[in-house]
Amino acid sequence: MSALNNPVIAVIVSLIIAVGYFTMVDHMLMDMQGLDYWYLFRE
Repeated sequence: MSALNNPVIAVIVSLIIAVGYFTMVDHMLMDMQGLDYWYLFRE
């Protein structure tokens, strides 16, 4: 469990969780409104 005490690994794991949570919320909420986060990146 020493990897969890490594701040670099902790930050990486936190980022993965944060991005995953954002994507999930974005998919559920914005999908209902016919919007999508990725439309920002579409041509």
